[in-house]
Amino acid sequence: MKKNAPLIGILLIVAGTLLLLTAYLLHHTTNLLLSVGLLLIIGGIAGYIQGVKLGNRY
Repeated sequence: MKKNAPLIGILLIVAGTLLLLTAYLLHHTTNLLLSVGLLLIIGGIAGYIQGVKLGNRY
């Protein structure tokens, strides 16, 4: 699972970005939808950084 953490982080970032993009294009920008997209991006960044940090240990 530790080796997949950076990949999962990138996938969360992409999912959050796509969610924000579709919300913008469909003019459906509610606070809940925007908050979920932002949380996905922040969680993806945190997961990616944690995965890279743990992956460098021997």
